[in-house]
Amino acid sequence: MIRAILLAATALVICAAAPNPGSPSGATIVAQGTANGVLPCMACHGPDLAGNPSIGAPRIAGLPVATTLAAFHAIAAGRMGDNYVMKNIAHALTGPERAAVAAYLATLPAGTP
Repeated sequence: MIRAILLAATALVICAAAPNPGSPSGATIVAQGTANGVLPCMACHGPDLAGNPSIGAPRIAGLPVATTLAAFHAIAAGRMGDNYVMKNIAHALTGPERAAVAAYLATLPAGTP
């Protein structure tokens, strides 16, 4: 009985940790957004993700993963920024989607600030 419970618990952990095959990649979210209404990052941060000073969108290309994840968390919690569009995006992205975007952005060249 204990062995069956341990096997079931292990299977749950493995399934929970596995990426969702239906989730879009970080590159897809950055370029196209998500099916649940998240706008593509490029719409505000520019095609090279170097930022758009005219609307206050910072450079996000080349940011470390931890920086991007911390920003998503702070924006969603209302502790960073005052842009309602970005706050809605931070709320709408799932944890795995946030992680995928952060990982993708970290692979890009930082370019010019």
